[in-house]
Amino acid sequence: MPDLFKRILFLAAISMGGVALLAPLAARSATQVQVDIADGLLPVADAPQLLAIRGALTGRQGTLAATTGQRAVTEELHAVAIPTPATAPMEATLQLVPTPVPTPAPRAPAPQRVVTYDGDSVWDDLARCESGGNWAINTGNGYYGGLQFSLGTWQGYGGAEFAAYPHEATRVEQIAVAERLRAARGYAPWPACRLKLGLP
Repeated sequence: MPDLFKRILFLAAISMGGVALLAPLAARSATQVQVDIADGLLPVADAPQLLAIRGALTGRQGTLAATTGQRAVTEELHAVAIPTPATAPMEATLQLVPTPVPTPAPRAPAPQRVVTYDGDSVWDDLARCESGGNWAINTGNGYYGGLQFSLGTWQGYGGAEFAAYPHEATRVEQIAVAERLRAARGYAPWPACRLKLGLP
């Protein structure tokens, strides 16, 4: 707390010193300065004097005389007729714009069927690991069915004889294609689940 008090006193002393230094400068800048005003642009003797003739400013015709001491200038004001523009008939043309026929909203896709099997074969274990045991799954990721065949693998190992897509085939048909694939490549097509299940 004493440090805070010292700081406040220090700042107050600096402020007072600044005011003491700047006060003479402020007093000097507040002194009156005499400014010489230059003569007007025109000598008063040469300024024109306007003499208005009655009705010159309010009527449509009249005169306004200005004298400069040596000569008089007269100006006459005349009303000028402004031609009225020709009118053009306005016609409305009705144009029919065809209204587009609303397209019906797309139907929601049919719910996917869930085909599970509570078997205890290696294929059932692989299906549980790959697709949660759903033999009819199609998530749109490019892999289909319980064993998650790609379409190329499915067709390459004879799956097209059962169904166009793996998820449309039965569990038994998917296992038949999987056994052909295992005979050619082992369990390598299912690398993550192969390690998880400890398959060769």
